[in-house]
Amino acid sequence: MANITLQNLSMDLYRQAHSKEMTLSMYLESLDPSPEGSKLDAFERLMQEAGIVTRNIPEKNIFSSKVDAFYRTDENKLLFPEYIARTLVQAMVQYPVFQYLVAARTMIDSNVYKAAYLDLDDASNKKATQMRRVTEAAELPVAKLKLGESAINIYKYGRAIEASYEALRRMSIDVFNIHLQEIGIQAADNKIAEILTVIKDGDGNNNAATIYKAKDLDSSFSTALTRTAWIKFLLKFYPRACNTVVADEEGLLQILGVLYPASTVAGLMDELLAKGLNISVQLPQNIVTNVTLLYSPYVEKINNKHAIYGLNRESAIEEIVEVGSTISEVDKFIKNQTELLTISENSGFRKILKKSSAIMTLE
Repeated sequence: MANITLQNLSMDLYRQAHSKEMTLSMYLESLDPSPEGSKLDAFERLMQEAGIVTRNIPEKNIFSSKVDAFYRTDENKLLFPEYIARTLVQAMVQYPVFQYLVAARTMIDSNVYKAAYLDLDDASNKKATQMRRVTEAAELPVAKLKLGESAINIYKYGRAIEASYEALRRMSIDVFNIHLQEIGIQAADNKIAEILTVIKDGDGNNNAATIYKAKDLDSSFSTALTRTAWIKFLLKFYPRACNTVVADEEGLLQILGVLYPASTVAGLMDELLAKGLNISVQLPQNIVTNVTLLYSPYVEKINNKHAIYGLNRESAIEEIVEVGSTISEVDKFIKNQTELLTISENSGFRKILKKSSAIMTLE
């Protein structure tokens, strides 16, 4: 099907998208691909056809439609669930902490998910994942990619909005977006606690994080993080790099104290550099690289000691999302004209690679 119009839109498209483990936006785009250079995707083109304006552009004297625009026709009503889902997901994935912790989002069509894991600790073949020389006619080492023993837990994140049906319809979409975005931000913040739990305890597939004590990394450690302990912790991720760190207030302050020491030597070096001293050190392996520092109040103490969570964000955490978990509830709201609008997303988290995350306790 090409050039999808509002007349082509029906609940059957939602069901077809669900059966293919796609969102409606993904499915519409597969049926009606956007021309190269187009600023609008297939769903946005339908919104444009329906005459629904979603944001204010004051400098052009353009203002958003009322939510009532979604109720003008049966076809417009079918746009509402996907619009809410898109706005909610955008707010969640753009949340500053969330976007640095999740490597990938995978859509599934049920509330049960078993992921595949690469076995790096095969007792019968310790070098299974290494590309190494073998003698002629000898067998290549085998790296096992197998399903995990435990399914990933899926939870519901979101809020219910109690509102007068008439008041909601008369609200501008631009203002309605603010409320949707707040729900998305709160949902994303709630997800952070779950992500940190999965990093620490694993996802039920024997992949809890390795915990290092600062004093074991540097015998001179007393009460404050040392540069030696910090660097040795980063090196534990070899051959990958630790490029994201999450800590509570105390942990964050101690890391900043290591990165920006207020010492006389450091002050002298800054002065020499300002005068033109050109000295640099390159670490092309990126094993000690620029690190994104994140603060979260959900970082709990371990054995009553402050903890620092480290990860390689490109290979540590995958989010599993149930396709269509938002759609049915919003659809009921449209049809029944109820006063309670439930906006939610069913998702869970799992570790992609066990070694891509680790924890250091300040003890």
